[in-house]
Amino acid sequence: MRGRNSVVVLLALALAGCGATDQPTAPAQQPDFVKHANAVDVDRWDGQPSATSGINHLVPYGRCALGIGVYAGERGPVGTHWAGNADCTSFKLPAQGVAGLAAVSAVAMPDGSVIGANTVLQRLNADGTVTPLAALPPASADSQQGPAEARVIVRSGDRLVTGGGHLVGDNPAPLAWTSTDGGKTVKPVAVPPVDNYIGAMAASDNTVLAVEQTAESGRLAIWRSTDSGQSWQLTELDAKANPMVANLLRTPQGWLIVGTGEDEKDPAGQPFLASSSDGVSWKVIDTSAVATGRVVDATATTSGELVLVGEGGKSNCEVAWAGAVGSLRRVDLGCGEAAKATTTLADGRVIIVGTTSVWVRDVR
Repeated sequence: MRGRNSVVVLLALALAGCGATDQPTAPAQQPDFVKHANAVDVDRWDGQPSATSGINHLVPYGRCALGIGVYAGERGPVGTHWAGNADCTSFKLPAQGVAGLAAVSAVAMPDGSVIGANTVLQRLNADGTVTPLAALPPASADSQQGPAEARVIVRSGDRLVTGGGHLVGDNPAPLAWTSTDGGKTVKPVAVPPVDNYIGAMAASDNTVLAVEQTAESGRLAIWRSTDSGQSWQLTELDAKANPMVANLLRTPQGWLIVGTGEDEKDPAGQPFLASSSDGVSWKVIDTSAVATGRVVDATATTSGELVLVGEGGKSNCEVAWAGAVGSLRRVDLGCGEAAKATTTLADGRVIIVGTTSVWVRDVR
């Protein structure tokens, strides 16, 4: 009986302890992003950060990324790049007197170089030097055609495909270029016309998609190529929100246009998403459950999760929206600086770069 009573007493003590305050608790939820303050070299000659200069585009490169943007020099703006450190928690400008990569978009190459595009192509070599490549020509020698400008560059198969546009008379027109020799020479390729430039582009094998910068009168132009940019077909998406496009992504589920649409109730706008499995048929995704805000960039992880970054409706307060396409949740990044760009790194981490800070989220 004594042994039986001992068991009863021990069981009673165990049950009594179920409500004790010193019981183990579930581990705290891992934060979405860890902020590293004062981690980006200042983008102005006078040391005062500016929302109009700095990093505007991130290119995954090695273990980190390369930032592409503008340095506000004493004599005017200068295109340049910022190099990320080994753990991708800070970004540095080239040494004083060293030319940077002057581009609006760039893509990493298999040989360790990075090709940037603007009115000309340039190559940032692995040793940090910059080599000029081909200038982007207009579609023809017609005197009515103005200078050509790039907005985006991607790799498709063994080709570089650049998208942008030029002026025809006083009207903007889209234009693409291809190169098979790493940018040493380029060939202009006619694109079915609209009154706008190509603003974003994405590639998967030999298929390349491009989208105009902003919708016109509720219609958004989308171009598709299945031969690495050598020919293009035009489709139009009914986009009543007249979105301003921030990025075009290739995800495991298909293609995704990301931007900011007009919102009748809030001048800050509303995140805009449109998806397609084939690049031809598109569906606008309802984002009414997402708080208002202006999207400036977006990235997709290998699992298909999205991260959007921008301004959350309150001036100078930055946010991210993270999650699956249909269930994005808002993540406040704080106030006082602009979130400028985001990308997914080779190891699966997601980074956001702001005017002076870097936010890093570990692999999920």
